[in-house]
Amino acid sequence: MRRAITFDETGFEHQGENNGALIWFTPKGDGLGLFHYPIPPDIHADLLNIDSVRAFYRRSVSQAGLGVIEIDTVLVDGCRAVRTLFKAAQQPTGRTYLGALTFPFRDFSYVLKVQSEELGMTGIRDTVVGTTLMASGDVGLDTESGRMTGWLDDPYDPSETGPMTRNKAERPEYDAQFPDHPLSRARWVLNHLERTVAINETIKSQPAFVWRR
Repeated sequence: MRRAITFDETGFEHQGENNGALIWFTPKGDGLGLFHYPIPPDIHADLLNIDSVRAFYRRSVSQAGLGVIEIDTVLVDGCRAVRTLFKAAQQPTGRTYLGALTFPFRDFSYVLKVQSEELGMTGIRDTVVGTTLMASGDVGLDTESGRMTGWLDDPYDPSETGPMTRNKAERPEYDAQFPDHPLSRARWVLNHLERTVAINETIKSQPAFVWRR
């Protein structure tokens, strides 16, 4: 499996194999795994229709209580992949960010997954960005409910208002300001993989994934 998909491992620490998956620690200490699933992908969406892809993944993760940060399709070394980034609630506070590059083929798939947890004092990014946006008037405060207005920021559906909806502090333009935040770390890994992944020519030659209703 190591030869099927490779990437620039500079700064990554290879940890060996665990239950068939190859494992690394990223330069920031997060976990990264390369998984091989030898069965047809269960993606019920047309990869050439981004709205279809986003609707499928949103349904799937909403049922699991996760929030959508990004869902997209990208070309990586000439192969179509699904790039996803979700968040999960930690207890008692904080968020864990789950990023993935999924390479679906007709009969199997490979997935690179990164998991970045919020450690130590949580909520600093939200507080700093929220305070700045309130000062500029981009975010307001409902005095009756005590809730911030204009704070939620789902990337694809402005009507989304659930408890795990993306907020404005989770936009990518704030990553540079908070390089050690788990969201910034997860996005960095996905960007790095998207730039540097190389796929074995034998894998590339396999039948492509096509969803059939």
